[in-house]
Amino acid sequence: MGPIRNYYRILGVPYSATFSEIKDAYRKKVKEVHPDKDKGNAEQFKRVKEAYEILKNVEKRKKYDDLLFKKAPNITHHLKQEAPAKTNSSIKIVSIQKKNRSLSPVLIHTALLLIGVFGNAYFNKRKHGDGSSASK
Repeated sequence: MGPIRNYYRILGVPYSATFSEIKDAYRKKVKEVHPDKDKGNAEQFKRVKEAYEILKNVEKRKKYDDLLFKKAPNITHHLKQEAPAKTNSSIKIVSIQKKNRSLSPVLIHTALLLIGVFGNAYFNKRKHGDGSSASK
């Protein structure tokens, strides 16, 4: 078996890319390499489609990641994605390895985003009341 193609590099997305990031990158790449374009390339077009087919499917992506990261142990894969159709309302806490004590910018950005979302929801609920004082 030959070397494994890195679908993340083909699409130009990070290993922690979400489904929407993968979808956006796919659409952009397909437009660039489409065979009907002047600078189109049929072989690259096939690779981009193949990469998208694997990375958009949660089960296929997990199998691919397992295979890719077993072959290349020096690459760390910190964040995994839940299935887009299977939205999980609970928050999963990402554990930080003891070796790497610094927080990645992605983790910090995600934490700040969640604080903003939950903070807005909390203050909106308090601002409009939760219904308990409305009956008085």
